[in-house]
Amino acid sequence: MLPRRRRARVEDPSNFSEVRFPGVTIYLVEPRMGRSRRAFLTRLARSKGFHVLDAYSSAVTHVVMEQTSAQEAICWQESRAAPAPGCAGPALLDISWFTESMAAGQPVPVEGRHCLEVAVPRKGLPSPVRMPPYACQRPTPLTHHNTSLSELLEHGVCEEVERVRRSERYQSMKLFTQIFGVGVRTADRWYREGLRTLDDVRGRVPRLTGQQQAGLRHHQDLSMPVQRPDAEALQQVVETVVVQALPGATVTLAGGFRRGKLQGHDVDLLITHPQEGQEAGLLPRVMCSLQQQGLVLYQQHQLSRSRDPTHLTRRSHTMDTFERSFCIFRLPRPPGATWKAVRVDLVVAPISQFPFALLGWTGSKHFERELRQFSRKERGLWLNSHGLFDPEQKALLRAAAEEDVFRHLGLAYLPPEQRNA
Repeated sequence: MLPRRRRARVEDPSNFSEVRFPGVTIYLVEPRMGRSRRAFLTRLARSKGFHVLDAYSSAVTHVVMEQTSAQEAICWQESRAAPAPGCAGPALLDISWFTESMAAGQPVPVEGRHCLEVAVPRKGLPSPVRMPPYACQRPTPLTHHNTSLSELLEHGVCEEVERVRRSERYQSMKLFTQIFGVGVRTADRWYREGLRTLDDVRGRVPRLTGQQQAGLRHHQDLSMPVQRPDAEALQQVVETVVVQALPGATVTLAGGFRRGKLQGHDVDLLITHPQEGQEAGLLPRVMCSLQQQGLVLYQQHQLSRSRDPTHLTRRSHTMDTFERSFCIFRLPRPPGATWKAVRVDLVVAPISQFPFALLGWTGSKHFERELRQFSRKERGLWLNSHGLFDPEQKALLRAAAEEDVFRHLGLAYLPPEQRNA
């Protein structure tokens, strides 16, 4: 028999024993905010003297939502009890009002930027217009659609682009996404919560992942590009340890450096062994040895989630599931020089899948995306970093090298340095 669910406890609106701002009653909407985060924010607000209700009622004056549009908020409000005649409904606010109020220690005035944004309906596509081939056949006013291109061609800069680059949002998003372990969604949430600097993240984010903590500790080093000599030095260090742990194993420098780039933001190393199956269990031994040498500042090990490449039959599958370690290494330096933190990904692939893994991890991202799309749409084959699958024959196509993959697809082979799409 399933346990009975507790009914949400509704606070008595008249109970203001520890409330410093009796004119403000807050309700935090759980969807898109999450239960644990809502509970944390509720405790925070109450500790500062704010009146926060656990359940919505007519006493609420401020409804706070996260990642919600005005239309969604109105639909949510309409599903609740209507306010009493003559009484205005509560203010529907973005989380930014709440975070600014917490920082100020009191309710801040509601401004336009705190109100939930109204999603602008998309206009229908205009009817196709035929552009006359000669300038003497078409009217061209001073203000036209190519203004940005004209500015770039004439002055080398575009005012609209520069305005975006100078904006507070762009600067904050760029700063946050440079942190190891922080993606666009997390960066956007932090910005909407009023965070603007690394000190804001350190002081106001209650719970950071291990990746994010390491990213903040070594942010200055990790925000600097990795030079090619440093990447090759790390490859040699790892290769020495790998060969000691498993003779015959190889380590290949992938990513942008394999495409000829002189610098990059991290180092991707692919590990394999010419005998299928010998690579199993190698990575933990390698990481243990590197840690004993004091070269590992942070590492997160991820086991292979599938040893069977036939999972390619799922058309939506594009990410690989190889065993890997996401690391921050202490870059070896000459005696007396200060060490530097560098992002390194170690990826282990069976030799039967290595050509596909090498192709996928070499990039560029746009080249790989176009290659998969060409494979699917033009050849009816499904490609990712584990293999190439023929859905009609229900068979994997074998490859001993990258050239074989191009041949299966009917494409001329392009060496890595020509894949910088």
